Amino acid sequence: MLTYLKQMMKIKKILVFNYLLKFRKIVKDFHPENRQIIGNTGWLFVGKVFRLFISLCMGTLVARYLGPDKFGTLQYALAFSSFFLPLSTSQMGKIVTRDLVQKPVSKDKILGTAFLVQIIGGILAATLSITFIKIIYPQSSYIHLLVAIVAIKFIFNSFQPIENWFESQVKSKFQVLASNLSFLIITIIKIFLIIFKAPLFLFASIISLETIIYATGLIFYYQLDHQNIRNWRTDFQSIKDLIRESYPQFLSSTAILIYASLDQVMLGSMVGHSSIGIYSSAVILCESLSFLPLIISSSLYPSMIKAQSLSKSTYRKKLQKIYDFTSLIAYAIIILIVPLSGFLIKLLYGDNYQLASPILSIYIFTSLFTFQGEVMSNWIVTEGLQHFNLYAKLVGLAANIMLNLLLIPLYQGIGAAIATLVSASLANYFCFLFWKKTRTNAILTTKALLLPFRLLKLLKRS
Repeated sequence: MLTYLKQMMKIKKILVFNYLLKFRKIVKDFHPENRQIIGNTGWLFVGKVFRLFISLCMGTLVARYLGPDKFGTLQYALAFSSFFLPLSTSQMGKIVTRDLVQKPVSKDKILGTAFLVQIIGGILAATLSITFIKIIYPQSSYIHLLVAIVAIKFIFNSFQPIENWFESQVKSKFQVLASNLSFLIITIIKIFLIIFKAPLFLFASIISLETIIYATGLIFYYQLDHQNIRNWRTDFQSIKDLIRESYPQFLSSTAILIYASLDQVMLGSMVGHSSIGIYSSAVILCESLSFLPLIISSSLYPSMIKAQSLSKSTYRKKLQKIYDFTSLIAYAIIILIVPLSGFLIKLLYGDNYQLASPILSIYIFTSLFTFQGEVMSNWIVTEGLQHFNLYAKLVGLAANIMLNLLLIPLYQGIGAAIATLVSASLANYFCFLFWKKTRTNAILTTKALLLPFRLLKLLKRS
């Protein structure tokens, strides 16, 4: 036993040492503004960790207060409205960031064009979500009200291009400050709503209110950074070019959001709102951990664009290190969550949500593929291969619909979790192995997914 413990300690030291070295090399190998990238990542990390901790606390309090049925009703309204979310952002963020990095002199035209496209898309998204919920769910006027309230936020998503500006300048501290300010205000309001036993529609209202406060904060910090929103301009050709280039990303993101939310909508329609509440408690816990690959890829994305001009071998090595690091994070989360799933659900949500434990144990494995998918998405935009992302997401969506129809009647929430896991693996990994132009990068993903075996091989050599 003592020998075994010594071996485990040795393995732990080797793993930690090797991956600290690898992460250090990732930072050192990138463009000279390493300190700025580290600082930017630090701001994003602190902001996300802060929000994660408070969100988990407040989310569990809200779920406990509302109970599975009311909480499920709120989640149903959110899931349904999210089908139309891509219209309000057009999923052009990475393209706008890329253009701001490559053509800084045209920033006012780039930002003005993105703003106009997104505000039109936001109005359209709000209108469609309200119209379709009345057609699909005619029997509940209260659901109609909740969807209409949540849909207000779509219009204020139009200020997202300011985020892209800060990202392109590696100044994410302003974005974090605006985000945390709105988050703090909303958290205080949530506490009062719980204390005074507020009705459900007020919890829907603060979802849109947070977006409004955040947009106001972005405008304030943009002006504080000696920029002027009044200088934004556009023309018809710029609008046309942006829509043409971003529509594959928009369609693929629509597919992602549909299959990410479809399970909850189908659960509500086929089983009941209480099942959505139980299922959502597991999903929210998993998704709250997804910020890690987002902040890494977001901070390194401008450097990834610039690194494209370097040699192919150097570029591939950098990509492999990023894939490896995100894979390491995913495996660490899985190892931590799976054995503790029952304890975590009971601790955070209470006895009413205990059925979410096996759902959490299955759903957490999607992080292996969604984490890699975030890096893959950045690479695809950098290489101008957005249409492949669209094809992959459509395959994932089709698989998700068929599997949900098959598995939800049999296994309810567990069936929905299995369907999401399979479709996520198809949309973020397996599909890219079949296309010649994406296969090379998918092989890097394969190596990252096989990280435990590579580490064992490394240990044997040691």
